[in-house]
Amino acid sequence: MKSMFGRIAGRYDLLNRVLSARRDVAWRKGALDLVEGHPAEVLDLACGTFDLGIEAIEQGKAVRVHGCDFCQPMMVAGAAKRQGIAVSATTGDALHLPYADGSFDLAMVAYGWRNFGDPAAAARELHRVLRPGGQLLILEFFRPERLWPRFFSATFNRIVLPTVGGLLAGDAAAYRYLHTSIRGFLSTTQADDCLAGAGFARRRWRSFFGGVSHAVCAAR
Repeated sequence: MKSMFGRIAGRYDLLNRVLSARRDVAWRKGALDLVEGHPAEVLDLACGTFDLGIEAIEQGKAVRVHGCDFCQPMMVAGAAKRQGIAVSATTGDALHLPYADGSFDLAMVAYGWRNFGDPAAAARELHRVLRPGGQLLILEFFRPERLWPRFFSATFNRIVLPTVGGLLAGDAAAYRYLHTSIRGFLSTTQADDCLAGAGFARRRWRSFFGGVSHAVCAAR
């Protein structure tokens, strides 16, 4: 999986904007609206090219963002975007985070949770590195249960994404993975139970584009 993300790193931002018709930008902004207060130290796990971390600083939802991703080429591809901004980059494993207990006021994961080998273990790790009273924000494509999201996934995600990904990034297989990973991931109900089991309380949800994408913000 690491090599797959590395192959598409150079075109990752372009494909995100094209394939979502820039809705991904609005979804990140909307997700961050769920965050309460003004966190200082923020972890952006599966940070990719730093879009969410940069947006968090611009919205006043972070003072310093500590980006962490298992795919170094992704962070290299986004390096120019974080110049002059308080966003760092660290290579790390979501199941064994390289941070001490209680390091952060807010932890964020945008479209990375379904890529972790053990979502429940990753949730427990995120709980560990948060300070008491800290918040967790997850933005994700969960396994659809209602008719419209299921139709969208079965058509756009299964057919359009690999076609456009093949044309613009030269890697249709990487974009077939999106549909496969969503289909095998948690539903929102299962995700809520998973977060509760990891110790997160007061989970607040928001859906985007009729339930195609969801954000959840939970308290430690």
